[in-house]
Amino acid sequence: MRIMILSPYTTAHLRSHIKLTDYNEVTKKIISQLGISERAVVFKDVAPWVGQLIGELEKISNVELFSVAPQIKMREAIQSFKSGKTTYYFYSSEYSSVLRKLKNYRWWKFLQNCSRRVNRIANEIKPDVVIAYGTENPVISIPQLTLSKKYPVLCVLQTIYNNPDRAKYGGIDPLIRDLEHDIVNHVSYFGTEDKVYYDLLKGMRGDTAVFRFIYPHAQLPDIEPQEKKYDFVNYAFTMANKKGDEDSVRALKIVKNKYPNVTLNIAGGMSDSRREYIVHLIDELSLQENVSLTPVFECKEDMFRHILKAKCAVLPVKLDLISTTIKESMYYGLPVITNITPATPELNEEKQCVLLAEKGNINSLAKCMFDVLESEVLTNSLAKNGREYMENRMDNKPIMTQNMKVLYAIIENHRNGTNIPRDLLFE
Repeated sequence: MRIMILSPYTTAHLRSHIKLTDYNEVTKKIISQLGISERAVVFKDVAPWVGQLIGELEKISNVELFSVAPQIKMREAIQSFKSGKTTYYFYSSEYSSVLRKLKNYRWWKFLQNCSRRVNRIANEIKPDVVIAYGTENPVISIPQLTLSKKYPVLCVLQTIYNNPDRAKYGGIDPLIRDLEHDIVNHVSYFGTEDKVYYDLLKGMRGDTAVFRFIYPHAQLPDIEPQEKKYDFVNYAFTMANKKGDEDSVRALKIVKNKYPNVTLNIAGGMSDSRREYIVHLIDELSLQENVSLTPVFECKEDMFRHILKAKCAVLPVKLDLISTTIKESMYYGLPVITNITPATPELNEEKQCVLLAEKGNINSLAKCMFDVLESEVLTNSLAKNGREYMENRMDNKPIMTQNMKVLYAIIENHRNGTNIPRDLLFE
């Protein structure tokens, strides 16, 4: 089985195999004039869960594996190399990313070049099936439209962008909104592990096939203990309102009234406008000595070392069901505070593993922060239970058995019209 994975997956190790270059002064000036932050064009590790899927697929003897991902600052339009058992392709995506400034899906779809480059790669690979990463990243999702005309494409949902709740927690990008509708209407196979995404997808297109497809659990690296520097940390690959940065700051203001020296670190990438807003909020609430900002780290290991300098992770996510950051923090033994979502109460079904606040309720979030500061027994229990929860769910064999059945069913359905077994569908 020849499997092509289309995703943003990259690591420092993989980037070391690519011929990269820095922007010259002219390019930097153009980027600045277009209003693109330099922080948006830095190298960083992305989508480690895809790396875990690759690792698990490499263990299967009859699988030939190909990873395809966008990359900035490449000297050539397409580069490829082999590492381990996987052949990696990277395609330059700057041009298409810059064109997003048009804010018009039809024009962008016509002018972007990611589809052409990915199609060229796919025609070289000739995959039996394509696993594609979601709908919300245009330079990755747009190639699915042309790929699906020739190959069976399984779009594994990371979120549903056309979620009615999204407007509550940030602006709507009309380009991504329209692109997602296009993908939902043209791609034949979708995968998810979340009932909320399933319901939203079925509301957009009732006749589509939706499989129960789960990314295997990441085998996270061992990180040495760190000296504690912060009371709380909120982190994300890309920080935004939906990740709870503003709620964390506002809750800290309440906590400061009782604990003047309490500290919060917010770590992750931010747009210039978001950073300006958060800095203004910090100044407005007189929290300059209490809240610090840390930019995104290039390597995930460095991010993990950083979050372990905190006593507790406060992650009041608003759209994620159970975010990757929650799972990572639990695995590393950090007490976790998060919001009640359709999925987070499941974390406490057997033991209390996290503290849950009402979404959007700053007083509720602050109460959880008080609970952590005032009870060492509670924090130790949360850390222990959270770690055990993650360790008990690290077996990837049943997950990969299910995933391989899904892939075989998709190939047979695409080639021969074979009916899809109902037990593989999310129903």
